Amino acid sequence: MEFRIQQTEEAIEDVSRMAAYMIETLHNQKAADDFLAMYNRQINLLRTFPLGCRGIQYHYRGYQVIQKSFGTYYIFYIIDNSEHLITILRVLKHTQNLKQFFFESITN
Repeated sequence: MEFRIQQTEEAIEDVSRMAAYMIETLHNQKAADDFLAMYNRQINLLRTFPLGCRGIQYHYRGYQVIQKSFGTYYIFYIIDNSEHLITILRVLKHTQNLKQFFFESITN
């Protein structure tokens, strides 16, 4: 059975901000298009294989946060098995200070 996907506002903003940076600052529409296509492929893979990634030391609302790598980015998500639901919490570049960025995000 496939899982449903929902994204937090922060995750949507993360993805939008990265694509906008590629377009507006780097003037590279192709990079933005490739990033969005790669992100969408990863989301679709999660629907079928949500447990194929490693958990990290953080918990959110009682669920262990899972980190999925793709390219130079990380998708952070939780799984609600009883609802067959994956919630994408954040999408961050690997060069960001993940601990600070993510910890602030989940404690607020």
